[in-house]
Amino acid sequence: MLYGLAIVLIPLFIGYLFKVTHHGILSIVNKVVSICLYLILLVIGISLGQLDDIVTKLPQIGTTALTLSLIIHSCNILALVVYDKWQPMKRDVVAQDELPSRFSQLLDSLKLVGTTMAGGILGFLTKGIVEFPLHASTYVLVIMIFGVGIQLRNSGIPLREVFLNKRGIYTSIIFIISSLIGGAIAAWVLALPLAKGLTFASAFGWYSLSSVLVNDAWGAIYGSIAFFNDLSREILCLFMIPFFMRLFPSTAVGLGGATSLDCTLPIIQKSGGIQVVPLAISFGFIVNLVAPLLLAIFIGLGSV
Repeated sequence: MLYGLAIVLIPLFIGYLFKVTHHGILSIVNKVVSICLYLILLVIGISLGQLDDIVTKLPQIGTTALTLSLIIHSCNILALVVYDKWQPMKRDVVAQDELPSRFSQLLDSLKLVGTTMAGGILGFLTKGIVEFPLHASTYVLVIMIFGVGIQLRNSGIPLREVFLNKRGIYTSIIFIISSLIGGAIAAWVLALPLAKGLTFASAFGWYSLSSVLVNDAWGAIYGSIAFFNDLSREILCLFMIPFFMRLFPSTAVGLGGATSLDCTLPIIQKSGGIQVVPLAISFGFIVNLVAPLLLAIFIGLGSV
Protein backbone atom coordinates (compact mmCIF):
# COMPACT_ATOMS: atom_id res chain seq x y z
CA MET A 1 0.00 0.00 0.00
CA LEU A 2 2.77 2.44 0.95
CA TYR A 3 4.66 1.53 -2.21
CA GLY A 4 1.64 2.30 -4.37
CA LEU A 5 1.12 5.65 -2.65
CA ALA A 6 4.80 6.52 -2.96
CA ILE A 7 5.16 5.89 -6.70
CA VAL A 8 2.13 8.09 -7.41
CA LEU A 9 2.00 10.85 -4.78
CA ILE A 10 5.73 11.60 -4.51
CA PRO A 11 6.28 12.41 -8.23
CA LEU A 12 2.88 14.17 -8.34
CA PHE A 13 3.74 16.58 -5.53
CA ILE A 14 7.35 17.04 -6.67
CA GLY A 15 6.03 17.97 -10.11
CA TYR A 16 3.57 20.37 -8.50
CA LEU A 17 6.49 22.30 -6.98
CA PHE A 18 7.71 23.39 -10.43
CA LYS A 19 6.31 26.68 -11.66
CA VAL A 20 6.97 26.88 -15.42
CA THR A 21 6.34 30.08 -17.37
CA HIS A 22 7.97 29.14 -20.68
CA HIS A 23 5.37 27.83 -23.13
CA GLY A 24 7.99 25.77 -24.98
CA ILE A 25 8.87 23.84 -21.81
CA LEU A 26 5.19 23.24 -21.04
CA SER A 27 4.73 21.94 -24.58
CA ILE A 28 7.58 19.47 -24.05
CA VAL A 29 6.03 18.32 -20.75
CA ASN A 30 2.69 17.73 -22.49
CA LYS A 31 4.39 15.68 -25.21
CA VAL A 32 6.32 13.61 -22.67
CA VAL A 33 3.12 12.84 -20.76
CA SER A 34 1.43 11.76 -24.00
CA ILE A 35 4.37 9.56 -25.04
CA CYS A 36 4.48 7.95 -21.59
CA LEU A 37 0.78 7.13 -21.84
CA TYR A 38 1.24 5.25 -25.12
CA LEU A 39 4.35 3.45 -23.83
CA ILE A 40 2.42 2.29 -20.77
CA LEU A 41 -0.43 0.94 -22.88
CA LEU A 42 2.01 -0.77 -25.25
CA VAL A 43 3.75 -2.54 -22.37
CA ILE A 44 0.43 -3.61 -20.85
CA GLY A 45 -0.62 -5.01 -24.24
CA ILE A 46 2.64 -6.94 -24.50
CA SER A 47 2.21 -8.45 -21.04
CA LEU A 48 -1.35 -9.43 -21.98
CA GLY A 49 -0.25 -11.01 -25.26
CA GLN A 50 2.38 -13.14 -23.54
CA LEU A 51 -0.14 -14.79 -21.25
CA ASP A 52 -0.98 -18.44 -21.77
CA ASP A 53 -4.42 -19.10 -23.33
CA ILE A 54 -4.98 -15.41 -23.94
CA VAL A 55 -7.67 -16.06 -26.57
CA THR A 56 -9.85 -17.86 -24.03
CA LYS A 57 -9.40 -15.03 -21.51
CA LEU A 58 -10.49 -12.16 -23.77
CA PRO A 59 -14.24 -12.76 -23.23
CA GLN A 60 -13.65 -12.64 -19.46
CA ILE A 61 -11.83 -9.31 -19.78
CA GLY A 62 -14.51 -7.79 -22.01
CA THR A 63 -17.47 -9.02 -19.98
CA THR A 64 -15.99 -7.93 -16.65
CA ALA A 65 -14.99 -4.47 -17.91
CA LEU A 66 -18.40 -3.90 -19.52
CA THR A 67 -20.29 -4.97 -16.39
CA LEU A 68 -18.13 -2.76 -14.18
CA SER A 69 -18.60 0.22 -16.47
CA LEU A 70 -22.38 -0.11 -16.73
CA ILE A 71 -22.94 -0.51 -12.99
CA ILE A 72 -20.55 2.24 -11.89
CA HIS A 73 -21.86 4.72 -14.47
CA SER A 74 -25.46 3.94 -13.51
CA CYS A 75 -24.72 4.64 -9.85
CA ASN A 76 -22.95 7.91 -10.76
CA ILE A 77 -25.85 9.09 -12.91
CA LEU A 78 -28.52 8.18 -10.36
CA ALA A 79 -26.77 9.92 -7.45
CA LEU A 80 -25.76 13.05 -9.37
CA VAL A 81 -29.18 13.50 -11.01
CA VAL A 82 -30.74 13.45 -7.54
CA TYR A 83 -28.24 16.12 -6.44
CA ASP A 84 -29.01 18.27 -9.50
CA LYS A 85 -32.74 17.98 -8.78
CA TRP A 86 -32.22 18.83 -5.10
CA GLN A 87 -29.77 21.69 -5.69
CA PRO A 88 -30.29 22.98 -9.26
CA MET A 89 -27.53 25.09 -10.79
CA LYS A 90 -28.45 28.19 -12.81
CA ARG A 91 -26.37 28.98 -15.89
CA ASP A 92 -26.68 29.84 -19.57
CA VAL A 93 -26.42 27.03 -22.11
CA VAL A 94 -24.15 27.43 -25.12
CA ALA A 95 -25.46 26.36 -28.51
CA GLN A 96 -24.77 22.72 -29.27
CA ASP A 97 -23.28 23.45 -32.70
CA GLU A 98 -20.18 24.83 -30.96
CA LEU A 99 -19.24 21.41 -29.59
CA PRO A 100 -15.84 20.06 -30.64
CA SER A 101 -15.79 17.17 -33.07
CA ARG A 102 -16.77 14.00 -31.24
CA PHE A 103 -15.33 11.97 -34.10
CA SER A 104 -11.84 13.34 -33.47
CA GLN A 105 -12.24 12.69 -29.73
CA LEU A 106 -13.43 9.14 -30.43
CA LEU A 107 -10.51 8.64 -32.80
CA ASP A 108 -8.09 9.56 -30.00
CA SER A 109 -9.69 6.94 -27.75
CA LEU A 110 -9.48 4.34 -30.52
CA LYS A 111 -5.76 5.12 -30.85
CA LEU A 112 -5.32 4.17 -27.19
CA VAL A 113 -7.17 0.88 -27.73
CA GLY A 114 -5.15 0.29 -30.90
CA THR A 115 -1.88 0.79 -29.03
CA THR A 116 -2.88 -1.80 -26.45
CA MET A 117 -3.95 -4.23 -29.18
CA ALA A 118 -0.69 -3.70 -31.06
CA GLY A 119 1.20 -4.49 -27.87
CA GLY A 120 -0.90 -7.62 -27.43
CA ILE A 121 -0.09 -8.82 -30.94
CA LEU A 122 3.60 -8.07 -30.44
CA GLY A 123 3.60 -9.92 -27.12
CA PHE A 124 1.80 -12.91 -28.62
CA LEU A 125 4.20 -13.17 -31.58
CA THR A 126 7.32 -12.87 -29.41
CA LYS A 127 6.16 -15.11 -26.56
CA GLY A 128 8.98 -17.45 -25.59
CA ILE A 129 11.42 -15.63 -27.90
CA VAL A 130 11.88 -12.17 -26.41
CA GLU A 131 11.53 -11.28 -22.74
CA PHE A 132 10.30 -7.70 -22.34
CA PRO A 133 10.95 -5.72 -19.13
CA LEU A 134 7.22 -5.59 -18.39
CA HIS A 135 7.54 -3.85 -15.02
CA ALA A 136 9.27 -0.96 -16.81
CA SER A 137 5.78 0.53 -17.14
CA THR A 138 6.03 1.49 -13.45
CA TYR A 139 9.04 3.70 -14.15
CA VAL A 140 7.29 5.24 -17.14
CA LEU A 141 4.29 5.92 -14.89
CA VAL A 142 6.49 7.80 -12.40
CA ILE A 143 7.74 10.06 -15.21
CA MET A 144 4.19 10.62 -16.47
CA ILE A 145 2.82 11.44 -12.99
CA PHE A 146 5.67 13.92 -12.49
CA GLY A 147 4.58 15.61 -15.72
CA VAL A 148 0.96 15.61 -14.57
CA GLY A 149 2.06 17.38 -11.39
CA ILE A 150 3.71 20.08 -13.48
CA GLN A 151 0.56 20.40 -15.59
CA LEU A 152 -1.62 20.81 -12.51
CA ARG A 153 0.65 23.50 -11.04
CA ASN A 154 0.77 25.46 -14.29
CA SER A 155 -2.91 25.16 -15.13
CA GLY A 156 -3.47 28.57 -13.54
CA ILE A 157 -5.79 27.10 -10.91
CA PRO A 158 -5.14 28.37 -7.36
CA LEU A 159 -5.78 25.68 -4.76
CA ARG A 160 -7.88 28.19 -2.86
CA GLU A 161 -10.38 28.36 -5.73
CA VAL A 162 -10.45 24.58 -6.04
CA PHE A 163 -11.30 23.88 -2.43
CA LEU A 164 -13.67 26.81 -1.92
CA ASN A 165 -15.98 25.81 -4.79
CA LYS A 166 -18.79 24.26 -2.75
CA ARG A 167 -20.57 22.71 -5.70
CA GLY A 168 -17.33 21.17 -6.93
CA ILE A 169 -16.67 19.68 -3.48
CA TYR A 170 -20.21 18.31 -3.11
CA THR A 171 -20.20 16.91 -6.65
CA SER A 172 -16.86 15.17 -6.09
CA ILE A 173 -18.01 13.65 -2.77
CA ILE A 174 -21.25 12.35 -4.30
CA PHE A 175 -19.37 11.05 -7.33
CA ILE A 176 -16.71 9.24 -5.27
CA ILE A 177 -19.25 7.62 -2.92
CA SER A 178 -21.54 6.54 -5.76
CA SER A 179 -18.56 5.10 -7.65
CA LEU A 180 -17.53 3.01 -4.65
CA ILE A 181 -21.11 1.83 -4.19
CA GLY A 182 -21.11 0.84 -7.86
CA GLY A 183 -17.83 -1.00 -7.40
CA ALA A 184 -19.25 -2.92 -4.44
CA ILE A 185 -22.38 -3.87 -6.41
CA ALA A 186 -20.27 -4.93 -9.42
CA ALA A 187 -18.07 -7.07 -7.16
CA TRP A 188 -21.17 -8.87 -5.91
CA VAL A 189 -22.57 -9.35 -9.43
CA LEU A 190 -19.25 -10.60 -10.82
CA ALA A 191 -18.39 -12.69 -7.73
CA LEU A 192 -15.18 -10.67 -7.20
CA PRO A 193 -13.58 -9.86 -3.85
CA LEU A 194 -14.92 -6.56 -2.53
CA ALA A 195 -11.45 -4.96 -2.55
CA LYS A 196 -11.10 -5.68 -6.28
CA GLY A 197 -14.48 -4.17 -7.09
CA LEU A 198 -13.61 -1.05 -5.09
CA THR A 199 -10.23 -0.84 -6.82
CA PHE A 200 -11.81 -0.86 -10.28
CA ALA A 201 -14.17 1.91 -9.17
CA SER A 202 -11.42 4.09 -7.68
CA ALA A 203 -9.52 5.36 -10.73
CA PHE A 204 -12.52 7.40 -11.91
CA GLY A 205 -11.42 7.19 -15.55
CA TRP A 206 -7.66 7.61 -14.98
CA TYR A 207 -6.82 4.53 -17.09
CA SER A 208 -3.05 5.07 -17.35
CA LEU A 209 -2.78 5.04 -13.55
CA SER A 210 -5.15 2.17 -12.77
CA SER A 211 -3.88 -0.12 -15.53
CA VAL A 212 -0.26 0.07 -14.34
CA LEU A 213 -0.95 -0.26 -10.61
CA VAL A 214 -3.44 -3.10 -11.08
CA ASN A 215 -1.22 -4.84 -13.65
CA ASP A 216 1.74 -4.77 -11.27
CA ALA A 217 -0.33 -6.01 -8.33
CA TRP A 218 -2.64 -8.62 -9.90
CA GLY A 219 -1.37 -9.35 -13.40
CA ALA A 220 -2.18 -8.46 -17.00
CA ILE A 221 -5.78 -9.70 -17.03
CA TYR A 222 -6.90 -7.45 -14.18
CA GLY A 223 -4.73 -4.63 -15.53
CA SER A 224 -6.53 -4.87 -18.88
CA ILE A 225 -9.92 -4.92 -17.17
CA ALA A 226 -8.98 -1.74 -15.32
CA PHE A 227 -7.84 -0.09 -18.54
CA PHE A 228 -10.98 -0.85 -20.56
CA ASN A 229 -13.27 -0.05 -17.64
CA ASP A 230 -11.72 3.40 -17.19
CA LEU A 231 -11.30 4.15 -20.90
CA SER A 232 -15.03 3.52 -21.38
CA ARG A 233 -15.73 6.58 -19.21
CA GLU A 234 -13.92 8.87 -21.64
CA ILE A 235 -15.66 7.35 -24.67
CA LEU A 236 -19.15 7.50 -23.14
CA CYS A 237 -18.61 11.08 -22.01
CA LEU A 238 -18.27 12.25 -25.60
CA PHE A 239 -21.99 11.58 -26.03
CA MET A 240 -23.38 11.78 -22.50
CA ILE A 241 -22.02 15.14 -21.33
CA PRO A 242 -23.94 17.23 -23.91
CA PHE A 243 -27.06 15.11 -23.29
CA PHE A 244 -27.10 15.76 -19.52
CA MET A 245 -25.69 19.29 -19.46
CA ARG A 246 -28.91 21.24 -20.10
CA LEU A 247 -30.89 19.93 -17.12
CA PHE A 248 -28.24 18.20 -15.01
CA PRO A 249 -24.93 20.12 -15.17
CA SER A 250 -23.33 18.48 -12.11
CA THR A 251 -24.19 15.08 -13.55
CA ALA A 252 -22.61 16.02 -16.88
CA VAL A 253 -19.43 17.23 -15.18
CA GLY A 254 -19.30 14.26 -12.81
CA LEU A 255 -19.53 11.74 -15.66
CA GLY A 256 -16.10 12.94 -16.82
CA GLY A 257 -14.48 11.75 -13.61
CA ALA A 258 -10.73 12.36 -13.62
CA THR A 259 -10.87 13.37 -17.30
CA SER A 260 -13.00 16.46 -16.54
CA LEU A 261 -9.77 18.32 -15.78
CA ASP A 262 -8.27 17.67 -19.22
CA CYS A 263 -9.71 15.49 -22.01
CA THR A 264 -13.41 16.23 -21.53
CA LEU A 265 -13.02 19.83 -20.30
CA PRO A 266 -13.50 21.32 -23.81
CA ILE A 267 -16.77 19.38 -24.20
CA ILE A 268 -17.92 20.55 -20.76
CA GLN A 269 -17.12 24.18 -21.58
CA LYS A 270 -18.77 24.17 -25.01
CA SER A 271 -21.93 22.37 -23.91
CA GLY A 272 -22.39 24.13 -20.56
CA GLY A 273 -20.79 27.52 -20.95
CA ILE A 274 -17.83 29.17 -19.26
CA GLN A 275 -19.69 29.34 -15.92
CA VAL A 276 -19.51 25.55 -15.61
CA VAL A 277 -15.72 25.47 -15.97
CA PRO A 278 -14.92 26.35 -12.30
CA LEU A 279 -17.14 23.45 -11.22
CA ALA A 280 -15.39 21.09 -13.64
CA ILE A 281 -11.92 22.20 -12.57
CA SER A 282 -12.67 21.98 -8.85
CA PHE A 283 -14.32 18.59 -9.25
CA GLY A 284 -11.60 17.22 -11.53
CA PHE A 285 -8.76 18.44 -9.31
CA ILE A 286 -10.22 16.81 -6.19
CA VAL A 287 -10.95 13.53 -7.99
CA ASN A 288 -7.43 13.43 -9.44
CA LEU A 289 -5.97 13.79 -5.94
CA VAL A 290 -8.25 11.16 -4.38
CA ALA A 291 -7.87 8.50 -7.10
CA PRO A 292 -4.25 7.45 -6.35
CA LEU A 293 -4.98 7.34 -2.61
CA LEU A 294 -7.97 5.02 -2.99
CA LEU A 295 -6.23 2.85 -5.58
CA ALA A 296 -3.24 2.29 -3.32
CA ILE A 297 -5.48 1.50 -0.33
CA PHE A 298 -7.77 -0.97 -2.11
CA ILE A 299 -4.98 -2.65 -4.08
CA GLY A 300 -3.17 -3.15 -0.79
CA LEU A 301 -6.28 -4.69 0.78
CA GLY A 302 -6.87 -6.88 -2.26
CA SER A 303 -3.31 -8.18 -2.19
CA VAL A 304 -3.45 -9.30 1.43
